[in-house]
Amino acid sequence: MQDAISKQQIIGAGIFIPTIDAGYSDTVTIIPGGSGPTLTINRAELAAVLVAVQKGHTEIATDSASSLFQIRKQLLDPMAVLYHLHRELLKDIVNLIQSSPSTVTFYQVKSHSGIIGNEGADHLAHKAAVSQISDVSLPPATDPFYDLFWLSVPNKVGSHAEELRVLTNLQYKLKHHMHAHHYLGEADTDTLLYKLWQKLHDTPQLAAQPDFRTRQATAKPLAHAQFSNKFLVHAKCDF
Repeated sequence: MQDAISKQQIIGAGIFIPTIDAGYSDTVTIIPGGSGPTLTINRAELAAVLVAVQKGHTEIATDSASSLFQIRKQLLDPMAVLYHLHRELLKDIVNLIQSSPSTVTFYQVKSHSGIIGNEGADHLAHKAAVSQISDVSLPPATDPFYDLFWLSVPNKVGSHAEELRVLTNLQYKLKHHMHAHHYLGEADTDTLLYKLWQKLHDTPQLAAQPDFRTRQATAKPLAHAQFSNKFLVHAKCDF
C-alpha cells in the first residue's frame, strides 16, 4: 500500500499463532526493513517466514507460493538464487531450517478464503504497515546490486550535452555496439570448426533431447524442510 502523505510504498508482515487449548491466539507484527528496490511484497512474505522460524515454530503456513518456491530453491540449488533481491533473508531462513533440531514443515493455504489464521495474519500485516509500529523490526536491507553496472551507450542530447542511454536488449543491442573481436575473443572465424559450430545453431538437436517416456523422476532431500497443504502458524504480509 502507499502512505497517504508521502505516497511511498509501505509494507508490513504478521504472524498469527493459534493456541486453541489456551483459549487465545498469540500474534506478532513485523517491520520487514526494506527500502528502495528491496521494499517489495516478496520481502514482507519472507520476513514473516523468517521470524516464525526464528521463534522456533516448526509448522508454518503461508499463502505465498513464490516464497515457498524461493525457499525450496535456496535449499536445493542455492546458486540459482545467488543474485536474488532478498538473498540474505533466504539464506537466514535456510540456515535456521538446517540447524533446527526438528523438521520444519511449510504449508500453503489459499488466501482470502475465510481461514482464521490466514485472515488474522493478514490483519496483523496491515496493522504493521499502517502504523509502522511492530513487535519485531528486521535490520535495513542492503541492495544486492549496488556493485553491478548496467551497460550503456552515449546518447547525444541537443548540440552539446551528452548522457548515457541504458541498453534495453542485451541479446541484440549489446552485439550491435560491440566489435566481433570483443565477443569472439581471439577466435579465428575462417576455420572449419568455427563454421561447423555456427551450423549447429540452425540444426535441431533431436538426438540430444531425452525421451520423456524413459525419464524417471528423482527426489532430493530437503534438508529438514517439508512442504504440505495444511496450516498451523500463519505468516502473512501486507503492502
